[in-house]
Amino acid sequence: MLNNHLLNQLDSALDINLARLKCLTLLVSSLLRHRTVNLTILATQNRTGAKNESCYRRFQDFFLNGALPLSSLGKFILRKIPKPSEGWTLSMDRTNWKYGKRDINILTIGVVVNKVAIPIVWKVLPQKTKRGSSNTRQRIAILNRLLRIMKSKEIYVLTMDREFFGKHWLGFLEKEDIGYVLRIKSNTIVGQKHARAHRKTRGSKTPKREDIWSMNLFFSSKFIQSKGRRDSHLYIISNRFSGMEALSLYRRRWGIEQLFSHLKKRGFDLEATHMRDARKLEKLFALVTLAFLFSFGWGCQIRATRKPTKALKRKSLFRLGLEDILRILSNPHLRCDHYRDFVRWLESPIFTSIFIV
Repeated sequence: MLNNHLLNQLDSALDINLARLKCLTLLVSSLLRHRTVNLTILATQNRTGAKNESCYRRFQDFFLNGALPLSSLGKFILRKIPKPSEGWTLSMDRTNWKYGKRDINILTIGVVVNKVAIPIVWKVLPQKTKRGSSNTRQRIAILNRLLRIMKSKEIYVLTMDREFFGKHWLGFLEKEDIGYVLRIKSNTIVGQKHARAHRKTRGSKTPKREDIWSMNLFFSSKFIQSKGRRDSHLYIISNRFSGMEALSLYRRRWGIEQLFSHLKKRGFDLEATHMRDARKLEKLFALVTLAFLFSFGWGCQIRATRKPTKALKRKSLFRLGLEDILRILSNPHLRCDHYRDFVRWLESPIFTSIFIV
């Protein structure tokens, strides 16, 4: 069974008791089969002969009382991804949705892999956080968690959207020797005038640093006007990168937006949960992250080893892997060959077919 192979993978990575580990693997395999975080539906996956109600209560107890070392899980995920020669490209962003009148906000840092990001660390922000945005203290806390998983010298660049501005936050990244690329608002003072008042710097042959928030940073901009956009230009600042390189690196940030889309409506319907407690939500996010890693990684393996048909090319790597896993689990007669190939890949120490952008 898939549960046993997942158990073998996670047993050496996570220091939790066997009963909790079995519950974790059952939840992940159920997620892959049902593509929803609804515990009532996931409980129907139970194959031990226990009633659905018993399995449901077991899941509830896992989220209420079960320990799940998120840093160890992050290390397990990172070990599965081939490291690029220049270092890790990271994307930091926040996903949010509403449950009734309550705002759910999860701050996430992920490794950008082939135009998507795979989460390594995440944190549910407190309800009192202003408009859901993170503050400097929260960003530093999650970055410190990341630095317990990877060294700062292994980070090539951290890409961020406009909400992650601030002198103290950027000063912390500089202190930790982390290169970053950050989008800024058009009314940010660059030098002695607004960013929107600067001429296009995309093709500048002589990189120039500007005074921004009392720091000397590279400034780059690009014309992006198109139908439906609010802004006509993209404004980027960085402590290491300039011009076309900075703009190209910022484009990789979109990988985390793709991730959130896959975790929600296009994948595991994360917003369907009724959980509101931060600890429970962080465990749930860990489960969908594992399910995403296996789905996306298997999709890369399929694309790398099978004949490239039009049907394969039309689907995203995530959708390709998820649908094939579901096909294997739902059709026992396919397990002789396809299931054996999948298990062999799943138990490999590193998913070499994942290629880094």
